[in-house]
Amino acid sequence: MPGNNRFLEAFKESYNVIGLAGLFAASAVVWTPVPLLAGLVLETVYLLFAPDSKWYMDRLSVRYDKEVIARREKLKQEVGPTLPQAVLARFSRLETMRNSIGSQTFEGKNWFREVLRKLDYLMEKFLLFASKQVQFQTYLGSVLDETDPGTVTRPANVPPQMPRIIRRTDPTGEIDENWVLSTVDIIQKRYSEEIEGIDVLLKKDENLHNQAVLDKRKEVLLRRRQYVGQIGEILTNLNHQLHLMEDTFGLINDEIRARSPEQVLADIEDVVDQTDNLTETLQEVSPFDQMPVASGAGKLYNIPGEK
Repeated sequence: MPGNNRFLEAFKESYNVIGLAGLFAASAVVWTPVPLLAGLVLETVYLLFAPDSKWYMDRLSVRYDKEVIARREKLKQEVGPTLPQAVLARFSRLETMRNSIGSQTFEGKNWFREVLRKLDYLMEKFLLFASKQVQFQTYLGSVLDETDPGTVTRPANVPPQMPRIIRRTDPTGEIDENWVLSTVDIIQKRYSEEIEGIDVLLKKDENLHNQAVLDKRKEVLLRRRQYVGQIGEILTNLNHQLHLMEDTFGLINDEIRARSPEQVLADIEDVVDQTDNLTETLQEVSPFDQMPVASGAGKLYNIPGEK
């Protein structure tokens, strides 16, 4: 993220490193420290003024924005093959709206740059959330096969020959929330039945070793029942969050020319906050195994100029 250490970034600039190396070489050739000392004076002046200049901060911003685009492309290549084509089409529409918003005539305005960065942040989160949605849906399907292999539950519009873990209800790639609810209910009921059976055995079996094993098995089943319920809730939340992101892109695209910068930023900041909250929940359940995305949606450092 630009601005974390502008002095260090300025020092590491290729032109600065090459210049210092050249002065050091010149001093070595002529056997006098004068060129190096002069260079150190210039370097001090450079580090005092350049890192805080608008020119250099704009330079860092452009570099950062290019890195964001490259990171998103890499992420899309990594998770794209795991996502349904309908979900990729939804993401493509986000990219189109992002480009449309970015083409507005607000270039150079800090608030506009922050809006674009938050939109870029949400686009990365869309890919990560969609990937988690597929993983959790597949997980629920596998647990259903484990606990109740004879039960077949699929939406009416999914052909019987399709794998049971693939359940879509419409061309948007949205998951079938009714399937999520019914699957969680089936799995939890089966765990509850097994727990009840263990309680019966505990009353009958007086062997302390057997009781210890049964107690542990009951504990495991209770935790699995709770975890399945949590995954079901998160799946539904992910579905709503993805739609919220899409709606927000549409809203910003609709109103960026008509509303004040403060209103536009407030709208998108609310969605970023909700996205961060869901990210924290996901980290507790199943940490992202994809590349990390910095929190805060790439907030701007303080650039002098018009807000």
